[in-house]
Amino acid sequence: MKLAIGDVVRVRDDKALGTVAGITDRETERLVLVRVPGGGTCITEPRELTIVARPVAPMTTGRSVVALFALGVALVAGFISCRSAQELGASWALTLVSSLGGFCAVMITYQWCLRLTGPRRFRV
Repeated sequence: MKLAIGDVVRVRDDKALGTVAGITDRETERLVLVRVPGGGTCITEPRELTIVARPVAPMTTGRSVVALFALGVALVAGFISCRSAQELGASWALTLVSSLGGFCAVMITYQWCLRLTGPRRFRV
């Protein structure tokens, strides 16, 4: 199971909802520190937790500009690869696949950059 600080989890023993506050080691096993409502905390094993929700950070102005820029570059890459395939005499199916490949190449790179710069998840 991969957890990030701030994930909302449910403890199976007492059905309490809480947020992950941290991860600690005890001898040979890893334990999760869960902050429950009312200011309390509990330490539990990862197998006793159920993930209920993950926090989503609101999109900032900078991230939305980068997303629009990536979309624009992806559309231009799709158009360039489509025109290149047409000029080489490709059929309509190959032209379509070529433009889709150019678009996907840029968008997959953008998605991997988001994944690498996103919140860190811990394997417990």
